[in-house]
Amino acid sequence: MTANTVLVVEDAPETLELVAGYLEEQGLTCLRAASGAEMQAILRKTQPALILLDINLPDADGITLARQLQLGDRSGLIFLTSRDTDEDEINGLEAGGDDYIIKPVNLRALLARIRNVMRRSGESVITFDGWILDLIRRELFRPNGQLLELTSGEFNILAALASQRPQPLSRDFLLDVISNRDPRSVSDHTVDTLVARLRRKMRHGDIEAPIVTVRGMGYALA
Repeated sequence: MTANTVLVVEDAPETLELVAGYLEEQGLTCLRAASGAEMQAILRKTQPALILLDINLPDADGITLARQLQLGDRSGLIFLTSRDTDEDEINGLEAGGDDYIIKPVNLRALLARIRNVMRRSGESVITFDGWILDLIRRELFRPNGQLLELTSGEFNILAALASQRPQPLSRDFLLDVISNRDPRSVSDHTVDTLVARLRRKMRHGDIEAPIVTVRGMGYALA
């Protein structure tokens, strides 16, 4: 996830420039998309910290896109729209939105809400090499946004490595991380087995998983 980067998805050019330009003046980096297709093309290349999403797009419905692409699981998500019914707002929040703002909007208030969502998201999400590790939902997402299923032991070890990156962690430390398991069933070999499984799952084509062995120490995220 790219810190302080907001993807503004808005089909009205004047609104897009008004919002994105103001946010850039306040120190944020803005990416711009005028359609659902443009948004998806950007998301294939980068992961913004927050998506500011209009609902009435020329090629899609923003709420439907958010639900289909699980945008709220990948980034902070705020709907900015002229649709002002209670049903629309509920649907937006149920689709993963962190906030729902009705146009016209006060730009200072919008900035405050964006920073609030980004602050909350940053406390529960760790990113590395395009991977997204959600500590609250206990989920791992590939750089392409695909969810990767992990066991509890695999997740706990990866979360420990990610939180201390790039410092190596010893097998004994990682053994403590999974010590909620039956003590009779865990050992250094258990840690090695879980790391091996993580590497296998996280390998993508010719790209190796970012977990390295540190001789005499243990393991680390490269």
